[in-house]
Amino acid sequence: MPIIALANLKGGVGKSTLAVSLAGALAPNSALIDADPQATASAWAEAGNLPFPVTESPLTGSNVEAWITDALNTDATYIVIDLPPMLGDATAAALAIADLAVIPVTASGADLKATNRAIELIAAARENRGDGKPAVLMVPSKVDIRTAAGAEIQAVLHDYGEPVGPVISQRVAHADAFTAGLWIGDYAKGSAAHSEIKALASVAKRLAGRA
Repeated sequence: MPIIALANLKGGVGKSTLAVSLAGALAPNSALIDADPQATASAWAEAGNLPFPVTESPLTGSNVEAWITDALNTDATYIVIDLPPMLGDATAAALAIADLAVIPVTASGADLKATNRAIELIAAARENRGDGKPAVLMVPSKVDIRTAAGAEIQAVLHDYGEPVGPVISQRVAHADAFTAGLWIGDYAKGSAAHSEIKALASVAKRLAGRA
């Protein structure tokens, strides 16, 4: 049961969009846990059109043990966790059980600074666990390749020494899919946006331990 956690310590990087998109690409054998207080994934699921269950499950300091137990109580082959964009109990607990941490990063300087902190937190989790997990997949997110920063983001992320996933471009189709309550594969099957997500899911499956 590979567990994939979407983590970044800054909002606005497309984290929840990638969480829903990955769970959709891994469906019907996936489940999504929405641990982000903004509850974007839960709002996405309100129409009942997603091909996987979404559980709104905020985490506080007093319920970490119960939260982990509930997170693992599923028959899904893949568990995708959408984490809050901050340091805290949810992030630490998820990294303690995750097989893969997916870190979406945009081409802004503020995002890169937040990414440094996320990598430090993952390094601490690896040291505490002693099993080399979670693996990391850094994802260039909301990329506009027409800009210099967008064109260079993959090279910048490679400097962290962790695997870098395929580029996820800034596309209006993702926002439209949210409005429709659909994941991108159902909203715009075969589109460029869908193809990018399929490529990302393929890499995520391999790194999470189930190719």
